[in-house]
Order: sequence, then C-alpha cells, then structure tokens
Amino acid sequence: MVSPMKEVSSAARSVQDTAETTIAELRDSVSALAKEVATIAERRTRAARESAVETAEAGAAELRRTIRRQPAISMAVAAAAGAVLALLVVPRFGRSTAPASRWDRWAPNWTPNVTRADLYDLADNIQRSVSRAAHSAAAPVTPAFERMVDALSRTDTSSFNSFLDRAGSWFQKAQDKAKQKLS
Repeated sequence: MVSPMKEVSSAARSVQDTAETTIAELRDSVSALAKEVATIAERRTRAARESAVETAEAGAAELRRTIRRQPAISMAVAAAAGAVLALLVVPRFGRSTAPASRWDRWAPNWTPNVTRADLYDLADNIQRSVSRAAHSAAAPVTPAFERMVDALSRTDTSSFNSFLDRAGSWFQKAQDKAKQKLS
C-alpha cells in the first residue's frame, strides 16, 4: 500500500515539473518573438534610412538644378540669408547691459564700432542690387551675371566704406598697441 504522503509528494513533484516545462516553453516562445520583432525593426530602420538618403540625394539634385536654372535668384537668397544671419549675430541696442567683461575693460577705445544700422544699410544695398539683377535675368546666365556685378558696383558704398574704415582703423590701433607692448 502506498502512503498518502508519497502520493501527495509525487503529485506535487509532477505538477512542479509540468510548471517548469511550461515556463521553459514560454521563455523559448518569448525569446523567438523578441528575435522576430528585432528583425522586423531592423529591416524597417534600414528601409527608413535608405529612403531618407534617397530623399536627401533627390533634394540636393533638385537644388543643384534650381541653382543652375536661376543663378541670380539663388544669389539673392544666399545674400538675404547672410544678411539675416549677420543681423542676428550683432547685438541690439537697448538691451540690458551685462557687466563689463575683461575684454571691454582692457580695450574699449580701439575696438571697431560696427552698429546694427551699418549692417542694415549694407544688407539693404546688397538686397536692392541683387533684386535688380534678378529682375533683369531673362537673358542667358553670363549677361545676367554681368548685370548683377554691374549693379553691385553701382551701389552706394558709403556704408560699406565706413565699415571698412572702422575695421581698418581698429586693425591699425591693434598693431600699434602690439608694437608698444613688444617695445
């Protein structure tokens, strides 16, 4: 006769073995699913990357074609972007004054005084010249380029000259200061 204790322990052992087998099978199936999901994600990522590269190449090719077809307008866009960048970089007047830096205390007298207004004037002159050249760009590229250069040469250079004069005087003062320090 079999004791009830042995029956309970053998039944518990068989239930435990069945549970361990089921858990092992579930782990294997979860692992297989994870590998499958990783493979699908990798394929989709690769496809997205390839389509992004193709799109970027197509966009660059279209941009090159547009620049070749309309060089005057391309120059106008580039000049406008440069002017906007310059206006963003140069500090505005009326902002709260920050504490003076060591540089400002050391060289306040010989730094160039380029103002936002100077840059506005320069950008306005360039924009007008380029827009005049762009509006008369119905002819082939070479005459249009010549007209644009001619328009740029006829611009009012007083604002640009004042900028160059200030930069030149600043550079001359910097050289003089350096010579004095070395002497």
